[in-house]
Amino acid sequence: MRWIFYSLLVINLVYVGFQLVGSLSPESASLNLSEPRHADDERLQLLAERPQPRSGGEAGVPSGSLCTVVGPWKNQERAEAGAVQLRAIGLAGSVRSLSVQKDRLNWVYLPPYAGRARALQVLRELQDHGIDSFVVKNGKDANAISLGYFSSAESAEGLRVKMRNAGYPAFVRETSRNVTEYWLYLSDSSVENNPDLKVFLEANQSLNVSKVSCL
Repeated sequence: MRWIFYSLLVINLVYVGFQLVGSLSPESASLNLSEPRHADDERLQLLAERPQPRSGGEAGVPSGSLCTVVGPWKNQERAEAGAVQLRAIGLAGSVRSLSVQKDRLNWVYLPPYAGRARALQVLRELQDHGIDSFVVKNGKDANAISLGYFSSAESAEGLRVKMRNAGYPAFVRETSRNVTEYWLYLSDSSVENNPDLKVFLEANQSLNVSKVSCL
């Protein structure tokens, strides 16, 4: 009876072995060893294939377009009068104001002193040495001593160094003044060679024609 028991046990082990071998077939193994598929793969691919927006010109406005302008006038009344004259010869446009900085200079100065008496004392010292200077009377630089204005930055720096070597703490600052100008923006941007416009400019020597960005 014992040998029958062992025979059945061997047969069962062989059967289980066949079942395990079948589950590890090449097709199953290839599926199990393949790289896992991420849920984001398809979404990332779609984002990469999505058309990108084109830069510039989407709104139908040409980039970098230029307008022809005439000017400058010092006040709006004269600019409007000039616009009427040009409109009479077929050159219509609109007057616009523009803030510009003019008279850019390099100012050499001694910073404001605590009181006017001290500033006048230093001023006399400078003038005794033949240095042209004056005391600023008003504004945020009151009681400062002006040593001169220069269009050349190199000249201003030279005087600053000279004054420092003499024991005076001079500084250099760029100065300018804001000026409001008035320009006529012409509707037609291709009128530079218009003969009537040339006659108008010859009669108004302070004006000129130029190209600027259409804002």
